[in-house]
Amino acid sequence: MRAVKLEAVLPEDRQLNLTVPPEIPSGPVEVVILAKDDMDRRASLLNFLNELSSLPPSARTAAAIEADIAGERQAWDE
Repeated sequence: MRAVKLEAVLPEDRQLNLTVPPEIPSGPVEVVILAKDDMDRRASLLNFLNELSSLPPSARTAAAIEADIAGERQAWDE
């Protein structure tokens, strides 16, 4: 089974027209529609923030975190 991800805008008439890449053979296919909803994204962010606030605070200081990030960035340049 091959998967292809396509982005589209569903018009008011609810008729979706897609152009599939040529490497997908003609014949039966399964189509799954995932509607992008701003409310879902906001809810996901709120869920994440709620989960984050329930975790214990880190013992690391901001300076220690910045030093670790700087060390990682320096390692990328080596």
